[in-house]
This record gives sequence, C-alpha cells and structure tokens, in this order.
Amino acid sequence: MLARREWCTHWDIISSSVFAIQGAQRRFFTMQFAKLLPALFITLLLFSIPAVAQLTPAEPDPLARIRDAAAANVQACSATGETLCEQVAPKIIANAQGDSPLAENLRHLRAALATKNKSVAAEQAIAWAMSAFRQAGLEPRVEKYANPDGSPGEQQNVVAEYRGREEPDEWVLVGAHLGPQQEDPNAFDNRCDAASLIEAARDISLTAMHPKRSIRFVLFTGEELGTLASWAYTRAHSAELDRARAAILFHSQCRRITGYANNERRDIEAGLHDAMKPIESLGANLAIHGPLAGIDDFDFLLEGIPTLSALGIQEIPIGFVAHERSATTDELDTLRHNVAAVAVTAFGVAERAAPIGQRLSHSEIEVLLGKWDVYAQTEAPEAWKQWKSGQRGRLP
Repeated sequence: MLARREWCTHWDIISSSVFAIQGAQRRFFTMQFAKLLPALFITLLLFSIPAVAQLTPAEPDPLARIRDAAAANVQACSATGETLCEQVAPKIIANAQGDSPLAENLRHLRAALATKNKSVAAEQAIAWAMSAFRQAGLEPRVEKYANPDGSPGEQQNVVAEYRGREEPDEWVLVGAHLGPQQEDPNAFDNRCDAASLIEAARDISLTAMHPKRSIRFVLFTGEELGTLASWAYTRAHSAELDRARAAILFHSQCRRITGYANNERRDIEAGLHDAMKPIESLGANLAIHGPLAGIDDFDFLLEGIPTLSALGIQEIPIGFVAHERSATTDELDTLRHNVAAVAVTAFGVAERAAPIGQRLSHSEIEVLLGKWDVYAQTEAPEAWKQWKSGQRGRLP
C-alpha cells in the first residue's frame, strides 16, 4: 500500500492535470464561441427585422406544383383544379374561342379542293395541310403507302406530332379525313373536320405545355375508297400499336359535336369521363354506339385500340358546306366548340396516369363485332370480308 504522503502527492498531480485539461477545454470552447458570435449576432438581427424589410426569396418554378400534382394523380382531372389538364383546359378553350386562322383555313382548303380533277385536288389539299400544320406550330410530314388491298396507286397521310413529356413513345391519335368531296350530292365532305383538326393542334401547341404522352394529328386520305389510308396507316404502324392509347376521330359532318361514339367499349367510359371533366359545361357527353364502319375509325377498332368518334349529332348542318360562301359567326362558333371539345379530351386522355382502356385481342374484337355484325356487313361489306379473312385488323 502507498503511504498516506505518497497517495496525497499522487492525488495532487492527478488533480492538477484534470484542472489543466478542464482549463484548456474552457479556453477552446470560449474561442469557438467567440468565432460564432458574429454569425449569431447577424442571425438575431435578421429575426428582429420586420418581415416586409427582408429580401423576397427566389420565386419557385411556377409549373412545379402542377407537375407534382399531375404525377401524383391517377386520374387526368379532378374537381380541385390541381392537375395538369385542369390547368391546360381553360387555355385550350380560350385559344379555340379567340382569334384564329380557322376561317382562313376553311377558305384555303375549299380553294384547294375546288378542281374536279381528284388527283390534283388531293395534292393541293396535302400542300394546304403541310402549310397549315406549320403555321399551327408543328412540323408535319407526308407518309406514303401502297394501297393495302393490292390495287394500283398509293395513299398519302399528313402527320404531325406533339411530343409527350414523360412517355413520348406512347400516343393518342387525333384524326380527320382530308380529301375531295364525294360525288354523292347528299354526302358531306370533311373540310370542317380537317380544318378543326389543324385548329386543335394549334390550340394545344399554343399552351406550350405537354401531356404525359404524345398526341399524333393525322389527316387521312382515301375514305371514299374504303378508308384505304387509315387501313394503310395501321398496317404501316403495326409494330407500335401496343403503345397506342386511344384514337379520337373528328366525324362532325360540320355539325355541333354533342357526344362520342365509343364503339361499345364500356370499359373506357370512366377514363373518358375523367378526361372530359373540364368540358362538362360544353355539353359534349358520351354516347354509346356500335362500330362506325365505313369511316376512318373502323381500322383502329379492328386493331383493338380504344376508339372514339366525335359525332355531330344535331340535325342542322352548317350551311356553307353546300354553298360557296364564307362561314357565318354562328357557324364558326360551332366549329370552335368542336375544336375545344376534342382538343381538351385528347389532352386529358394523353395526360392520364393510366390508359383509358387496354388494347383488345383478336378474340375480344370478334366478340365486340359480333354484337354489330349486321351493321358492319351493311355499312362496310368489303372491310367486313377482309376482317373475316384475316387481311384486315389485328391477327390472332
């Protein structure tokens, strides 16, 4: 054991060391605190300044909230006004109702189709479409195809695409017919719908906001020849039809669009209603119909793609179609209504997180057509035979 004197001596040494260490720590922390005093003083000073005198923080990205809301919502639109299509829809409608080249495009298209030579008329209509698309802010192209039924000649479609921001390889098609008037004096040509499609592309492009998926605008030729151009289009793009989310076709016949034919695809009703929420006040409600054989919709239906026909159901057509005169204000208002209805619907369908419906298999299409076989055989006998023989539509 250590003697008492030795133990006390050791204790003095230990205590002195501890006190020395503690003193050093105190000096260290005092120095650090001194260094922090200026920053602490500035912080306290800032908190003491009234809020109005402080610098305004940098403005956040004004579209961030809209993008975040769109990404978080499964539905395309909602009653809260938070989703992207809820924000874009009023802009599209305002563009459609404001000043536009719609009337001028109608006059130019009439002039292009005025010749009785249908080949010349078709070429002039294509030239008009290329120019009109460019003026609408899109870059178009002409797609040429051999006639899919093996007959001589070729078909030409004018295509322009508004690219999607997240899934650009998925697409919603918006189509209309472009071509000379049929010889039947009771038949409607499609000048109203062709010009309306150009205007829809313009009104969406003017928003400078892109939906989740791409929107393809297609002007088809060859409807009067058995919809050869739409048939050729689906054949030429068969490898990417699994990425087609919907096909929306103008078929107003220059009447006010009051609904969509969904070709008895009741599975797409809920998604379509969501996409159309911003235009409920326009009165373009969903209609249930069988397949519209004989127009460009039919080949998309035969491929199992959710297909919607924007129908002009009212009985009084626009008078200037049958007469060589300019459209009146009321008639242009009808077309503006049609443009707004289809453009907002297309944007909403393209923006949805989930597709409005799945692509049907061959057997599912067969079941769907089975409900309307008499109608299909009556309205499009050749197309019906080609479907039955496997020449046309989705293969098993």
